[in-house]
Amino acid sequence: MGSRWPLCFLLSALALVGCTVTKPIIKIGLVAPFEGLYRDVGYDALYAVKLALGEWNEAGGVEGYMVELVALDDSGDPAQAPGRASELILDPLVIGAIGHFDDQTTLAASPVYHEGGLTLMAPAVTAGGLENYPSVFRLGASEEVLGRAATLFAWEELGARRLAVIDEGSGLVQAFVAAAEGLGVAVLSYQDVESLKKDVGFDLLFFGGRSWEGATLLLRLRGAGIEAPLMGCFNRPYLARWAGEVAKGTLYVTSALLVDDPRFTTGYRGLAGTDPGPQAALAYDATHLLLAALERAIENDGRPTREGVLAALRDQAYQGLTGPIVFNEKGEQIDPPIGVYVIDESGYPGKRLK
Repeated sequence: MGSRWPLCFLLSALALVGCTVTKPIIKIGLVAPFEGLYRDVGYDALYAVKLALGEWNEAGGVEGYMVELVALDDSGDPAQAPGRASELILDPLVIGAIGHFDDQTTLAASPVYHEGGLTLMAPAVTAGGLENYPSVFRLGASEEVLGRAATLFAWEELGARRLAVIDEGSGLVQAFVAAAEGLGVAVLSYQDVESLKKDVGFDLLFFGGRSWEGATLLLRLRGAGIEAPLMGCFNRPYLARWAGEVAKGTLYVTSALLVDDPRFTTGYRGLAGTDPGPQAALAYDATHLLLAALERAIENDGRPTREGVLAALRDQAYQGLTGPIVFNEKGEQIDPPIGVYVIDESGYPGKRLK
């Protein structure tokens, strides 16, 4: 009789093992600058993506699949970005990606995603050229839309009547000038600060460069005694950090909004230990939108595929933290969110004006 007990225990153990069900795994990628000059941008997005993933997994996953995150660093370097995209493509479990949080890195990697048939959700990328890659979807406004919004804000809200630009070669500045000309306003154009010194009778100067370039320009302007406000597409904390006190009064137009959502802020703070920055809301929306497309793809095809996710996104509507998200045939967001902020005495993030 006693000899049966070990067998009974063994059968019971096997029965318990047999009843343990492990859900299949699917992955999404995140490529961002986790090292280097813009590492704060990467971590701002990382915790937002983790928060969204956690919400789906805690609710049971996506149609029976648990979702894992593959986070890769491109250091904000266009030379590294294509290689990171290739790493994701080579993993058959990766069904979509979010990145790269910079115009240059996203444009460098987009052909790789397109050739590999992997969907890329690109938050807060403004440059043109993404429309050439049908697997890339832009969350947020393009240079053309942001430039036009900046002009209208300067004209209607600030009452600026004599507008000036520097570095007219950028797409953002060209859009600003075109919108101003549509209002019948002639825009003064300068190549450098030295030429600005000869004529400082303008109400606002618009600049199309990156945040660190804007900080450098701002220091030179103030050093030359030019006090007119500077405006650009500065959606990162670095301008205020690098320019210091002279950043006060600088305006920036962006789709990377700071949203007022207590549930999101509380959840983000629980993971990161800090409040969400400007990239967080778009990264959070991108994750939910990508997983909603995955859910729809599985419902349609019975299994997760990259092709199914891509098809679902092309016909997907989602109400996000930043507003409704619907894409046109070029993969651009229809009616993207736009905010205008001014840096105040406290520095970044400053006050939202629109």
